[in-house]
Amino acid sequence: MKLLFTILGCLSLCTLASAQSGPDPVVLAQNLERYYQATGKRILILESDVLQLSSENADKIEDLPAQLTEGVPYSFFDFQEKYVVIYPDYLRERYERAETNEGVAESRSFLIKGKIRDNEMKTFLPGALFSIPQLELAAQANEKGEFSVQVPEGTYIGYFSSMGKQTEQKIIKVYRELDLDVTLFESVSELDLVTVTDRAIDANVMSTLPGATRMPMEELKLLPPLLGEVDVVKSMLLLPGVSTVGEGASGFNVRGGGVDQNLILMDGAPVFNPSHMFGFFSIFNQDAVNDATLYKGDIPAEYGGRLSSVLDIKTQSGSAEQWSLNGGVGFLSSRLGANGPLNNKTQLMATVRAAYPTWVLRKIPNSSVSQSSTDFLDGNLRIDHQINERNSLTFSGYTSSDYFRFGADTAYTWQTNLASLKWKAYWGENFGSEVNLVYSGYRYSVVGEDSPFDFELKSSIDNIGLQQQFEWSGEKLEGLQFGYQINSYQMGMGDLSRSSEESLIESKEIQDEQGVEGALYLQLPWKISDRLQGQFGMRYSHFLALGPKDVYSYEPGIPMEPETIVDTVRYTAGEIIKSYGGLEPRFTLRYAFTDDFSVKASANRSIQYLHLLTNNFAAAPVDLWKLSDTYIQPQKAWQYAVGLYKNLNQNKIETSLEVYYKDMSSIVEYRDGAQLFLNPTLETDLVMGTGYAYGSEFLIKKNSGKLSGWISYTFSRTLRKVVPDYGDPINKGEYFPANWDQPHDLSIVASWQPVKRVSFNATFNYRTGRPITLPSGIYDIGGDIVIDYQERNQARIPDYHRLDLGATYYFYQKKNSNYRSYLTVSFYNVYGRKNAFSWFFQPGQLSGVPKSYRLAVIGTMIPSVTYNFTIK
Repeated sequence: MKLLFTILGCLSLCTLASAQSGPDPVVLAQNLERYYQATGKRILILESDVLQLSSENADKIEDLPAQLTEGVPYSFFDFQEKYVVIYPDYLRERYERAETNEGVAESRSFLIKGKIRDNEMKTFLPGALFSIPQLELAAQANEKGEFSVQVPEGTYIGYFSSMGKQTEQKIIKVYRELDLDVTLFESVSELDLVTVTDRAIDANVMSTLPGATRMPMEELKLLPPLLGEVDVVKSMLLLPGVSTVGEGASGFNVRGGGVDQNLILMDGAPVFNPSHMFGFFSIFNQDAVNDATLYKGDIPAEYGGRLSSVLDIKTQSGSAEQWSLNGGVGFLSSRLGANGPLNNKTQLMATVRAAYPTWVLRKIPNSSVSQSSTDFLDGNLRIDHQINERNSLTFSGYTSSDYFRFGADTAYTWQTNLASLKWKAYWGENFGSEVNLVYSGYRYSVVGEDSPFDFELKSSIDNIGLQQQFEWSGEKLEGLQFGYQINSYQMGMGDLSRSSEESLIESKEIQDEQGVEGALYLQLPWKISDRLQGQFGMRYSHFLALGPKDVYSYEPGIPMEPETIVDTVRYTAGEIIKSYGGLEPRFTLRYAFTDDFSVKASANRSIQYLHLLTNNFAAAPVDLWKLSDTYIQPQKAWQYAVGLYKNLNQNKIETSLEVYYKDMSSIVEYRDGAQLFLNPTLETDLVMGTGYAYGSEFLIKKNSGKLSGWISYTFSRTLRKVVPDYGDPINKGEYFPANWDQPHDLSIVASWQPVKRVSFNATFNYRTGRPITLPSGIYDIGGDIVIDYQERNQARIPDYHRLDLGATYYFYQKKNSNYRSYLTVSFYNVYGRKNAFSWFFQPGQLSGVPKSYRLAVIGTMIPSVTYNFTIK
């Protein structure tokens, strides 16, 4: 479905300040902005034409185009009620003479197709404008940067323009069908008239997907960088409905869901751990990322396997024009990337990044911290190859390695490897397909070096997936998508071995788990009228738990315990142990009362066959992933949402209010004192529960001007209930808060650019403290200290709040300079808030009576400085 995007041919007016004729550039800029605010239309003028226009002030701002062309040989025309193109009369007169003298009106017409590229971002430009003023004709590029239009035979001057880019003029000789390829360069205008964007200015109101947020990398760069890095995941935490349990926690929570209920994709490959250094960095390098889209309301039918959200990360393609180097050097991490053409059909993009904060840890006076060390290294590679006009291939790869040592006796390592091979094919004018073969591998290990208890614990995940999607773009059923998916899983559940022969640790190996998940899906947009539109999706998924594996049978009628095993069933390789499946319908509805006000509603059902097992309050890199099996059923959820969306001031200000309710079943919880690692009878420590979540999300966002940003507020609750068939219920069978239940969450984001080369930004976040379970009594029974805990999650740690500040300075460079650079300075946790990450109890050294301790992961301000550069 084609999107309309905001277009502007920016003006290079800085060179006109000393001109003696024509409109004053500052006044003209102000009038252009006033005209846009009054009419919602952008005016397109070539720099070379500005001095020739009328210099009189406009009496009525709505008549600005007519006033600018009054008494001078210039005319104008409207395009789609969004743009006004001002052009010299001789272009039109030349065409009219040719039409009269040469009979052009009776000549043939030819199809002009083309692509408009972005020199700066090395990608195509969705929404760019191609126009021929002689004919008062224009066409807008689609989301792939492509346009097509029928043009009468003849010779014309074509304009190519896009927001933030210099408008290009080219002579177009139309005597046959043409296929154009045009690159637009960055504008050098000193006037900050508009905010760069590549989506429709009313997309939040008119799109049919509630709860979907797309953030291009250029928008993410406006946020304060954490530890010198622009971070996709941390930026998502500033959106309504998205939260985390604290600093240093991997993953995020969306609308009451656990961290395992988010499907995170990088070019189609699933990511099982999105974090470096326990959550302080994400695996997404800012130089490799093109954009990120978060679906937290209605999830399109092409995505499945998770209950709460989808975070879809797309990497950048290499430049088709020239080679360039880019990167950054900072106190804690550095980056280097290169991209460019290998030949006229193949482009490459490669990045590498390293972090080295150990030297900072060495300077901290706390002995346990100063003896710690951490680092990571990661890299991206992408190759795009155009086979022919109808077929293309894209390979995307990622690899990373993390190391963390706490104190002097325990080290953690984990690695992520991702790969995807995508084949795009067009079978006709309106029909195409996309095949994506992906691999995702995750490894972790814990090494204990405290002799004689030295050990190594290993685990792994291997996922191979295949997806093919077909899409129809004809006039009828435009946007129809359907396809299939297959995923195979190999889960290493734990392997404990001695690190030396003298170790007293007993080696143990837990059986691996295997499974296959398949799905068929259909997504169909529907339209009753311009005001009433929506989408219908249907997905059927099926899961098979496979051997080889030994499955225990337990004595019926009593709680499962290792002592109640009565039999063992041995399944061979490939034999089906258990199967599950079900329909997952998705439905959205949007009614637009006006062009800037709409209401949206959605309902969708999801099934998840994977489970993240952790009895901590936050996910860690060494947590355990498990497949559904004989005893652990798949998680299921229905989510319902309704939202109001209203834009103000000619779409410059976006507001939204959404409410949701989520009903969840077959949720995994743990018995008190559960042992999750190296447990051959893991099902005896797991129980199935139910839960529900509800909330309201408010967002107000200013998109343009020197001061931009947003305020988001979320009120939400997430409650769970566990009443097993046999054994004691949790919390006496009553609902209790989930570990990530945080009712209030407020985020304020601001970016201020007083002049072109300097910007300041700030973020503030406040949220309710997470739930914890505290002791209700301590008893001395025969010299043994016994702790009696209250019911689960009935207390909370202190509330969380933090302020971050940042500034960016863009160094001066000449218009045609091949070297660009800027400096970012950021201050994380400006007022040094000691936000509690955990609240735990340990026996005293003398009395043995447990004492209360609060752990603040970051209890001080952290400054960072990064120098960023691009060399072409």
